[in-house]
Amino acid sequence: MKPIVSRAIVALTSAALALGAAPMVAAQAPARAVSLSNDPQEAGLTCFYAAVVTGGGKIEAAAEASWFLFDLVRKQTEGSPETFVDRLEEAAGLPPPNIDTLAADAPALVPQCASRYPLISSKRVVTLPSDPFTREMQCFALTSYLAGMAESELEDSGESAFGKRVAALADTLAARLTEERAKAAGIADANAMQQVFARSLRDISPLGNPMKVLEACEAAQ
Repeated sequence: MKPIVSRAIVALTSAALALGAAPMVAAQAPARAVSLSNDPQEAGLTCFYAAVVTGGGKIEAAAEASWFLFDLVRKQTEGSPETFVDRLEEAAGLPPPNIDTLAADAPALVPQCASRYPLISSKRVVTLPSDPFTREMQCFALTSYLAGMAESELEDSGESAFGKRVAALADTLAARLTEERAKAAGIADANAMQQVFARSLRDISPLGNPMKVLEACEAAQ
C-alpha cells in the first residue's frame, strides 16, 4: 500500500508558512486583553494559528497544532466521516479570524486554548484500537499525514529528525497494509481505501495529543 498524502497537507503547510514571520511581530507588539471566541470554528482556527505562531514554525508545533483542526472537522463530519480529509483541507485553507492581531494575541491565546481543549495538553497514555488492521490503519493515516507535512517546505524537505521519524513509521505501516489485508477488511478499490483513510484519520484524532498518539503508535510496533 502506498502512503496516501492528503491535499490538506498543502493547505495546512501554506497557512503555517504565511505566519512564519509573525513571532517577530508579536515580540514588538504591546500585550492586550484577548479572549477565545465561543464559536467552535473561530476557536478552532484561532487556536491552530496561535499554536503555529508561538511554535516558531517548527514542524512538531505544527503537527501538534493540527489537532485543533482535527477536532473542529471531526465534529463537522459526524454524519459523513468519509469526507473528513476534504473538510480538513477546507478548514486548513481558512484564514485566522483575528488575522490582523494574531501575532500579538497568540501568547495570550495559547493557555486559553489549552483550557478550552484539555486533551491537547494531556499527557495521558493513549490506548489504540485492539484490532490490528484498524490500529495500523489509524496509525498509518496519522503518520502519513504528518510525514506529508514534514516533506513540505515547512521544514527542510522532510530531512528533519521529526520528518524522518514519522516517514519511517508510515513506510513500515504501509508495507503491512497489503492489498490482501485490505480486501479481507472489505476494502475493494482505491476509492474505498481513500474513504477508510479519511475515517481512520478522523477516528484517531480524538484519542489525545498527536504527539502522544504518535508515541503509542511507535510503541505498538
